[in-house]
Amino acid sequence: MAPAMKRTILERFDVPDGNYETVMVLVELPPGANTGLHTHPGFDVAYLIEGDLTVITLGQPDKTFGPGQSWHVAPGVVHEVKAGREPVKAVGAYIVEKGKPMVIPYELPHSN
Repeated sequence: MAPAMKRTILERFDVPDGNYETVMVLVELPPGANTGLHTHPGFDVAYLIEGDLTVITLGQPDKTFGPGQSWHVAPGVVHEVKAGREPVKAVGAYIVEKGKPMVIPYELPHSN
């Protein structure tokens, strides 16, 4: 079984005068772990504290990040994150519609 990612919710609060909430999380990935393809129903912004990782976005070049760097992913963009050789710790913030999940798994369409 592949090593698992861990998301710990640090804070959740409503965006004033709207139907959105902000969810702040600590994301931890073991070395070599991969999140699998997924999307978010809102904005995802993250800051890497420890380790290195690669954000793999369908149709775009892979982007590698190290400690102290940040990145963001627009709503609905299919992507995955792969940890490098060291454990990864990042702080992320999701701005999503209330009642919707932070993460939606994505499967590539099967070709016949």
